[in-house]
Amino acid sequence: MTTDVQHIGVQYSQLLTTIDKRDWTGLAGLVTDDVVYHRPGCPPIEGAEQFVAFYRRRCIVSAGRHHVDRCVTADGPDGQGFCWGRFDGMSHAGVPLNEIFADWYELRGGRIARRRTFYYRPAI
Repeated sequence: MTTDVQHIGVQYSQLLTTIDKRDWTGLAGLVTDDVVYHRPGCPPIEGAEQFVAFYRRRCIVSAGRHHVDRCVTADGPDGQGFCWGRFDGMSHAGVPLNEIFADWYELRGGRIARRRTFYYRPAI
């Protein structure tokens, strides 16, 4: 594992920790200005301002924590990774949230440039 690959996993872990802490100022600094985020049930979220606004205003989570089981990273000019784990938390309505998730992400200039989230639940 090279230092660059380790850095990719660290950036992703920092992103989740910052989201869990609800540190919106810090969150803006972890993504590129033109970040694109795809997640089930939402149109693409484009731009750092919209990315932070999603977590601040639209996301149903009031509190919680991501638990990453594993990350697989690929070295290269556009560092990429794929991680999976579990999220445990509470919605704004007081409903417990327990989700298995997987995230694909890409870094550019040391910041998250693209992210796509998947959830483990029946869809078809």
